[in-house]
Amino acid sequence: MHKKLIIENFKCFSEQTQITLGKINICLGSNSVGKSSVIQSCILFRQIYEQAKLFKDTQIKKYNIQLNDIYGLQLGDSEHIKSSKDKEDITLKLDEYEYKLTSVSESPAEMEVKNRYDVSEMSAKKGIFSENFYYLNAERKGPRNYQLIDSKVINNCGVYGENAIHLLNVLGAGKVDTERCFHLDENKKVNTLSKQAEYWMDYIIPGIEMRTDDLMELRISRMSLRQPALDTDFMSPYNFGFGISYVLPVILTGLTAIKGSVFLVENPEAHLHPKGQSHIGYFLAAMACAGIQVIVETHSEHVLNGIRIAALKNAMKPEDISVNFFSIKETNGNVRHTVEKINLNDRMDLESWPEGFLDQEEEDLRTLRELRRNCL
Repeated sequence: MHKKLIIENFKCFSEQTQITLGKINICLGSNSVGKSSVIQSCILFRQIYEQAKLFKDTQIKKYNIQLNDIYGLQLGDSEHIKSSKDKEDITLKLDEYEYKLTSVSESPAEMEVKNRYDVSEMSAKKGIFSENFYYLNAERKGPRNYQLIDSKVINNCGVYGENAIHLLNVLGAGKVDTERCFHLDENKKVNTLSKQAEYWMDYIIPGIEMRTDDLMELRISRMSLRQPALDTDFMSPYNFGFGISYVLPVILTGLTAIKGSVFLVENPEAHLHPKGQSHIGYFLAAMACAGIQVIVETHSEHVLNGIRIAALKNAMKPEDISVNFFSIKETNGNVRHTVEKINLNDRMDLESWPEGFLDQEEEDLRTLRELRRNCL
């Protein structure tokens, strides 16, 4: 499991900034304060590792990594993502592995990296360097009657969830590890992937049944849904909104990810009711307990609360959960982006509550009270 990530001169982080990592890591804060930069740094690390692995048995130690179109990256020009005029390189450090990313003058959409580490040792540590890599972008595929089947071997849901239906069809009869199985209802005991996906989906979006199949001659995977309470037949996903399509890849990735690997997920709460947001937080924490290191970017206090509930139910330790609050602070006229780790105690209470941290409800209620007084 990775312990810390250090970022310097990348996007909003001009100064060296450290993010402490645990089994499950929550990145919270307003828009454009650096949360996505953490996810993107992890993706760049993955790409560096893949290049190092590709040239493992050669004398080549310098590689160019792409800033766009790999794992959903869209970083643009290398000069535009450097935040300090006084520093030439971007520095990324994950545990003991530190890299300098240098601009390539003739190719502004690439950066050069020199590797000085043993690739076999990196692979043995797993995490970002695991056999498979799992990342779900905030912009996932919405409702579709079908998805195209990729010609390559499928071992994940894809960056946008574009492989989710086919993955469920291919692996649906396989067994899910006991520690990842749904444990909140003793009557739900079948441990196949298809059933476990159904159990967890029902926990997050109650009353929905899924049916999937592959049409290999057309190279498509189909999905249809129904609500047994309405006594209707299976219908198009378009009749059920975005929530199901957005959350299914999250569930499948959690249930199928290799133990010891990292799962990056942006906005798992998208298109979910607050209860569903809490329950997806619970699910992600349960997967972290089962050995998947999870890094979550979210705007939802419900996701955080669901994680805290799961922590108490599953006897997680406070250090297993890393809550990172991203904000902009002004000191003596100087504006800088900061990351503050908010510790939890054994009762899973937050030990600090900085200004701007999930306090909008309190702010709105205060404004309502003031407006009501003025109306009298």
